[in-house]
Amino acid sequence: MLFPPSVKDFVSPDHLSQFIRDLVREDLDLSAIYARYVELRGFPPYHPAMMTALLLYSYSRGIYSSRRIEEAFQERVDFMALTGLAKPDHSTICQFRVDHREALEGFFVQVLSLCRDAGIAKLGHVALDGTKMKANASKHSAMSYKRMLEAEPELAKLVAEWMEVSRATDEAEDEEHGKDNRGDEIPDHVKAKLKKLMKIRAARERLKLFASRTPSPQKA
Repeated sequence: MLFPPSVKDFVSPDHLSQFIRDLVREDLDLSAIYARYVELRGFPPYHPAMMTALLLYSYSRGIYSSRRIEEAFQERVDFMALTGLAKPDHSTICQFRVDHREALEGFFVQVLSLCRDAGIAKLGHVALDGTKMKANASKHSAMSYKRMLEAEPELAKLVAEWMEVSRATDEAEDEEHGKDNRGDEIPDHVKAKLKKLMKIRAARERLKLFASRTPSPQKA
């Protein structure tokens, strides 16, 4: 077997991807995101909780490009474990961020604040100072987006920077590669050469097969 029976076993139980997935799924109220789909056009093709965890995990790992996130599904077991082998493309990832940017910023600030309040010193590549939040903004109270911004301005600034870097990177890559392209596709001229090579190899195999079936000439 190349992989374990469950995608959750691709990484250790204490891996950051598992921590973020469970935190988003069990401890965040995503009703603001769910409500958008109910009001507009029904449920999305990928679960909003998974998409939220995906963006939070990617940003905490320093990956802001939607194309690089899509690429990670093909190459990294931590992303496979996080999404359960779901593979949204870069356009879907980007659109989710655009549609829910304000709500996502509030969620991400809340997650970083709760982690810091719990004494977690680091989340991925993000250093947290471990300072406890004020008593009137404890993790046990319902904190609105505005209240979180007022309580944790430095974390709000960090999350806003994540979103801005992601937006700018996606727009630059759309301009460079075209909106629907990943940027790592094989160029057309290379594809043409590969097709010619495959035809040559196929012809060579046919000649070898023909030679193996042709009887050798009898000696006089």
